[in-house]
Amino acid sequence: MMPPSASKLILSLIALLGVSTALAVDLPSPEDFNANWPRFRGPGGSGVSGKGEAPLSCDLKTGENIAWTADVPAAGFSSPVVWGSRVFISGGDAAKCVVMCFDRQSGKLLWQSAVPKRDSDTGDKAAAPDQSGMASSTIATDGQRVYAMFANGDLTAFNFDGSVIWSKHLGVPKNPYGHATSLLTWQDRVIVQFDQGEAGDKLSKLYAFDGTTGTLVWEQPRPVGASWATPITFDAAGKSQLITLAVPWVISYSVNDGKELWRADCLDGEVTPSPVFAGGTLFVIHPTTKLQAIRPDGQGDVTKTHIGWIAEDGIPDITSPVSNGELVFLIDSGGMVTCYDAKTGKKQWEHDLEEPCNASPSIIGNHLYLITKKGTLIVAEAAREFKELARSPLGEQVFASPAFAQGKMFVRGMKHLICIGGK
Repeated sequence: MMPPSASKLILSLIALLGVSTALAVDLPSPEDFNANWPRFRGPGGSGVSGKGEAPLSCDLKTGENIAWTADVPAAGFSSPVVWGSRVFISGGDAAKCVVMCFDRQSGKLLWQSAVPKRDSDTGDKAAAPDQSGMASSTIATDGQRVYAMFANGDLTAFNFDGSVIWSKHLGVPKNPYGHATSLLTWQDRVIVQFDQGEAGDKLSKLYAFDGTTGTLVWEQPRPVGASWATPITFDAAGKSQLITLAVPWVISYSVNDGKELWRADCLDGEVTPSPVFAGGTLFVIHPTTKLQAIRPDGQGDVTKTHIGWIAEDGIPDITSPVSNGELVFLIDSGGMVTCYDAKTGKKQWEHDLEEPCNASPSIIGNHLYLITKKGTLIVAEAAREFKELARSPLGEQVFASPAFAQGKMFVRGMKHLICIGGK
């Protein structure tokens, strides 16, 4: 064991070098992140767990493959995240916004912690229409802390015991549908894409905060208006890239310092579907219009040089794509599932589920997981031909995307949090 004097010396050197002690000492490994579901759509925001397993079916009436169900005391459309023995979700209304923590094994509500009241309140009210509410933004965790963002512009960090570490108000966003972009973490930082207003208003910004203290590490103005897609990070072309979407730009930033790396002019409409990165390619949706494959190794404006194939059938307006690097799967809000070859863009198949859908698809192992708005769980093969393997009713409406960890599937319905898997 390292003596205390040596530990203090190391921490002093770290401080002198300007490196976060959380990054150097505390943060979990990449393997830990891949074993959990730390943000919207899991590790990397991809909706994929290649090594994981999950049950194919369940039955609420008989209890088959239902580990537990738990009442959710605060409403919201945000998705669950999982770390170790804990499952986190957010919820709330104009009076109070909260983060809830459930025991992964039993479903017991361990704590419910509220965002602190602000000393000063300008009286500005957040746009929180019924379709988004106050808690559409999915929380994120770095394995040490939990970060939550709400439609009123409040950003708060919690310990795993529910105590508040820090909280700040970024201002009430000018967003007609409410703030829905989810958070993510990178190393010791929490990243916030805070798009709002019109491009000419010059209100949109990208922030990186120190997760331990809430100190601003960097900020970057954005030449865009309001958007609802969630950014992703990945390493490509020798750089750690942060990808953001908002009309008309796909923009890549250096996640280390916020400097712009490249951009592509290829978006229009109300940008809600988030991007995914698989097999060395970035997949981006122009809502209802086209799916675009982009090479992430450019510089400057890459509109004419780095957009590869484009597909135009079955393009969603809300849900995000999912890809295992070989195939790309889409599901639109009407329930049409479409499969494309990831390398060529050639359509492989399409299949109508005949139920509307708001949750984004996931790939666990070799299986494609789909949940309809009505609350029907459908599992199919993630293959070049459509083959349905199972169909299970969940008993209530589902808008949020599921989480997967430790062989379990976690689904947030309108009233309950459901854990699917062996007890």
